[in-house]
Amino acid sequence: MSKDFDDGVAGANAKLVAHGGGTCQFYNPVTHGLTGADVTPASAGEITWNGFPRKFLGTAPGGAADFAGAEPTLTSGHSRNQDEYLEWHVTRNGSGKITSVEFTCEGYDYYEFLGREAADILLGLYQKFISPAVRHADLFTGAQYQKLNRWNTADGAMHLTQQANNLFAEVILAAEATVRRRDAVGREVTAAIPLTKCSQFGDARRNSDPTIGSGVNGFARQGRMITLANPVGLYIDHLDDAGFRLPGDLPVDGWFQILRGTPAHTLRAVFAPPRGAAFTVSDVTIGGIPIKFGGQIAQNITMRLTGVASVANNVQNTPIPCEGAGGAVHTAIAVAASRLPTRGAS
Repeated sequence: MSKDFDDGVAGANAKLVAHGGGTCQFYNPVTHGLTGADVTPASAGEITWNGFPRKFLGTAPGGAADFAGAEPTLTSGHSRNQDEYLEWHVTRNGSGKITSVEFTCEGYDYYEFLGREAADILLGLYQKFISPAVRHADLFTGAQYQKLNRWNTADGAMHLTQQANNLFAEVILAAEATVRRRDAVGREVTAAIPLTKCSQFGDARRNSDPTIGSGVNGFARQGRMITLANPVGLYIDHLDDAGFRLPGDLPVDGWFQILRGTPAHTLRAVFAPPRGAAFTVSDVTIGGIPIKFGGQIAQNITMRLTGVASVANNVQNTPIPCEGAGGAVHTAIAVAASRLPTRGAS
């Protein structure tokens, strides 16, 4: 991760130097920690967004979300098309009713690291959270970990699979977002989607990238030095189940269970009936509508990233021009994802 931060600093600094923009406001907390200043109030650095992919929402006012499109039947070797740093796996019984929906937000690069350095720990996590039946040969081809193995695609969701859902991309996005920007007539760009397109640090069609980028950029405009909280990660903040009901208008108490992580910093969770319950997930309604897809639950999940900004600095950088035409949607994140295979990814 320290190397990823160094790459982020180098990239942001190169843009600033090229345009006389000033001092890089992103830093590596391992090698350049700010004594007594690596802290903001706990709530100040929290950046949140909705976990359901924005691209599957209806485009017209009141349009229905494409839940089926967001979670088609998946086969081994194929990644999920869920790109908000939240992915899920739906399990159904012989009658087609949903018995559980498991959610994960762990970056695949962490598991690729385990595959190279601690294969036994990797296997143990699969056996604990996916199935005791998982074997080493299911996860590896020779010594190479296969992130799109059957237990992480067709038969489960151990970690994220979508190309842009990785920790390296998170760091690069945060670094790029510290660079202040101006449009063609010299006005500083601050709105989330225009800033994403101008800076080309992500996909403007997502909930996550514009929200993360604008949050970080807001810190930069305050003259702060910026980094990401340790441990670096994107987390499930909470599930809003206020509108969830069982038959008889009963609440779904105990149905959302944290499997890995802690409240507000959850890495893995499941929505399933507690032991002894007489109902399935398909018996639950959300706002009066029966659950037919895991995405209906994801639409009520809030994701979270925590940034850290110094309070003792006053860096007033000059906004620099937009990248290219300011209309691309897959730049920094796509570059980050494309670089991962050279770092040992499968």
